Amino acid sequence: VLAVEVILKIIAKTDKGADMDIANSTFSLVFQPIPDIRRSAFDIEERLDGYLKPFQVYAIPADAPFELPRIASTTESGHSTLTIAAQSAQVQSNFDDNYSKDFEKSLTYSKKKAYELFNTLTDMHGVVVNYVGLSVQLIASADDFGRQPVEFIKDTYLNVESNLALSDASTKLVYEVDEDYYLNIEVKKVVLADPISISIGPNGVDITSKVTPHDDQLSVIIDFNNRLAFNCGRHPTCSLDTIETLYRRVSAFAERGIENFLEKSEVSF
Repeated sequence: VLAVEVILKIIAKTDKGADMDIANSTFSLVFQPIPDIRRSAFDIEERLDGYLKPFQVYAIPADAPFELPRIASTTESGHSTLTIAAQSAQVQSNFDDNYSKDFEKSLTYSKKKAYELFNTLTDMHGVVVNYVGLSVQLIASADDFGRQPVEFIKDTYLNVESNLALSDASTKLVYEVDEDYYLNIEVKKVVLADPISISIGPNGVDITSKVTPHDDQLSVIIDFNNRLAFNCGRHPTCSLDTIETLYRRVSAFAERGIENFLEKSEVSF
C-alpha cells in the first residue's frame, strides 16, 4: 500500500511536467577565437542596450586561456548575466517566482536575450560562429516531488546495489539528434545556497550569509546544441532559425517530454 501511495504521489506531482520549476536558462555561442576581443567591448556595449553600462572589462592578456571571461555585464533587473570570452559568449537568465512556473514566459524572455546576443556578435567583423546551444535547468524540491532525489535517481536510472548509504547520485545521457545536434540530459541532486549579502562601510567590506537548512532538489538539465555537426567537420548552420529550433524543441521537452522521462525513463525529443 505504501509503495502504491508513493507512486501515485510522484505521478500527481509530475502530471504536467511544469510542476518542476524552471530555475535558469543559458544560451551559448561558440566562435573561432578572437584573442583581443576586449578591444570590441565598447562596440558590443553600444549594440546591447538592455544591459547595464559600462561593461566590465577584465584585464586579461590576449594570450590567456581563451575560456577565461574578458567582458561581463548584467541586466538592470539582475536576472540575466552576459559573459564574453575569447571564443565564446553566453547569456544566463535566472528566473524568480514570477517566471519559474511558466516555461513559455521564461523561455520567451531567454530567447529574446539570445537573439540580441546573436545579432550583435554575428554583425561584427571577424566573428565566425562554430555552433550554438541552449541549456535549461528544471528543479523540484523533495517535498514537491514526493521522493528524495538521490533515491529516485538510483531507483530510476542506476543499476547499482550496495549495503552502503548512498549520499549523492547523478546521471548524464547524450543523444545524437537529426545528424547535427547533441541532446544532453543530466539528472542530479542539488542543494540551493543562501544568498550572500555584501555591504561596504568605513571599516571595510562585510560579507554575510544567512545559513538556513534547505531541502534537497531534483535537478534536470536539458542541453541542446548543434556541436555534433562541428565535431564531424561540417560547418553547421547558425542563424535565428537555428535558435528558434533550439528553443522550440527544448520547450516542448520541458513541458511534455519531462513527464515520460521522470515516470517511465523514456526520452522522446
